[in-house]
Amino acid sequence: MPLYSKSSASLLLGSEELSNYSDTIVIGTVKEINPSKWNSINGKRPDGIDSFSLENLIYTDITISVEKYLKNPSSAKEITVRLDGGTVGNDTLKTDYEPTFKPGEKVLLFLTKDVTIGTSNIEPKHLRVTGCMQGKFTLTDDGKAVRPDKTVSQDELLNAIEK
Repeated sequence: MPLYSKSSASLLLGSEELSNYSDTIVIGTVKEINPSKWNSINGKRPDGIDSFSLENLIYTDITISVEKYLKNPSSAKEITVRLDGGTVGNDTLKTDYEPTFKPGEKVLLFLTKDVTIGTSNIEPKHLRVTGCMQGKFTLTDDGKAVRPDKTVSQDELLNAIEK
């Protein structure tokens, strides 16, 4: 039987809090949205389950081409960002708290190490968006940084990060 679940969560964070809670902050471009997988050993639906849980969930990895590190620079030119949710076969896990990504989208991301029980130990090495959708801004050509609940100038956001 196909599984479908939808969940949401939120804790409001300001730019300074996002910066303080993040292990790294990057500006980059979405290179690829990788196929979703189950968090099982083989990436497929575990036998005998009838609902999602921390131990049985679907995740999606996003490959980001890094233009610039704003906090804790690294030599890595690409990073992997992991999100809860996705579709594998007939099973879909939708989350209201995770950001959405589009290939080619220019983004500023507040990122933290993955400490999630269900996905932290699954390769490749990856990060999570700090504060869920609050930690992802789309950068526009007219100098704006946009997320679903907020639009600020890129300069204002960068100044908040540098504090």
